[in-house]
Amino acid sequence: MRSLVSAELLKLRSTRSAWIPLAVALAIAVVAVLANTSTAGPDANPHLSPAALPGLLRASGGQLVDGAVLLCWIVLSAGEFRHRTAVTTFLAEPNRLRIVSAKLIAAALTGAAVGLLAEALSAATSAAALSAHHVPLAWSQPGVLGAVTAVPLLAALYGMLGVGLGLLLRHTAAALGLALMWAFVIEGIIPMLTHQPGITRWLPEAAANAVLHGASPAATTLSAGAALAVLAGYAAVLAGAGAALTVRQEIGTTTG
Repeated sequence: MRSLVSAELLKLRSTRSAWIPLAVALAIAVVAVLANTSTAGPDANPHLSPAALPGLLRASGGQLVDGAVLLCWIVLSAGEFRHRTAVTTFLAEPNRLRIVSAKLIAAALTGAAVGLLAEALSAATSAAALSAHHVPLAWSQPGVLGAVTAVPLLAALYGMLGVGLGLLLRHTAAALGLALMWAFVIEGIIPMLTHQPGITRWLPEAAANAVLHGASPAATTLSAGAALAVLAGYAAVLAGAGAALTVRQEIGTTTG
């Protein structure tokens, strides 16, 4: 299994269209901290204080990092069918479930690593920016550990979602299009179509926000633990569906 996971990570390093979104997300994580701290001041809103640190960590390592990891693994998993390299991959290891498992492990490791790196860059930038504004640093305050933990966990789950969606659709453009449509259109209109506003809390983006920011005082969102379980459920369903299709369907006849 280790060799299979290493092979998947090698594909990531050698596929420019997969790792470029990750690099961009990491760069924006730094820019986000600088932007948030440069616009704040004594007369600005929000006022810079030690309590701003958890918010800076969450804002810089949140949805953008998750989206970059999702797109990265959609490109890698669906792109294999487009470029016909999936045939070679599955010939080298006839047990298709082992290949799928290796992809999921590699995606989770990538997400966790990128999430941790984003938080490290955000923490270093936040420390420099807050020190420049003569704001004392309080790393032990509530919210810091939660942000540092939540960002890698969410990124790991989004990587697994990307693998599942790519294996299920086997078409890079279709998978990317569906992911973007879901994020920017579909999830927003589902409550209106179903006439059930409360359904929002059970949808992926709302669940990710609840994990990152915690439940709202009005109880309109799930608790962080419940939201994490919901998001893990989405990842498990997509990964399971992608694995089932991979096992049943002929690889060489698929176009992507």
